[in-house]
Amino acid sequence: MQRYFPLINAVWFQLAWLAAIIYKQQAIPFLLLSVLIHLWVSPSRKQDAMMITVIGIIGVISDSFLSLIDIFSFANNAIIPIWLIMIWAHFSIALNHSLKWLNRFHIVAISLFGAIAGPLNYLAGQRLGGVEFVYSLNITLFAVAVIWAVNLPVFIIIQKRINQRIQERGSSHGEANQHAHSSGVVNNK
Repeated sequence: MQRYFPLINAVWFQLAWLAAIIYKQQAIPFLLLSVLIHLWVSPSRKQDAMMITVIGIIGVISDSFLSLIDIFSFANNAIIPIWLIMIWAHFSIALNHSLKWLNRFHIVAISLFGAIAGPLNYLAGQRLGGVEFVYSLNITLFAVAVIWAVNLPVFIIIQKRINQRIQERGSSHGEANQHAHSSGVVNNK
């Protein structure tokens, strides 16, 4: 399953995104269960949990900022709805699996990708009724492009550092255990 996990995650993320945009508040139980199931079956639970925490918070702050300055708005005048927070959780996981291919590119290319893909996703969300644009389409998409041109490279740097730290901790624990076993120290008390 680990071999196909990036593909599974890509489909999983798209279904979660679509469910959140179309069903909004009604999708929250499904989205929460989806995150929990993902963490249960993931080959990298620790990294995914850390990604949700760090990148999810940055994403929620970014979208809250855009909402507070009236770039876009949501039903019931929410600054940011819970279903969008759940999209951020799923996106954070996707960065560690189905979007991990972004790691291979230079930071400028990642920034350009963010400046294009970010606004396209928000435009799709607007067309499906998930978000309302307060300003003109051009102003809104420009603001989202700027945020995503900055955020996506930051997200990739964070993802790399989280994975590096987890691997370093794993190898240092493995070395400590290996040293204890190879030293032949036995306590026969």
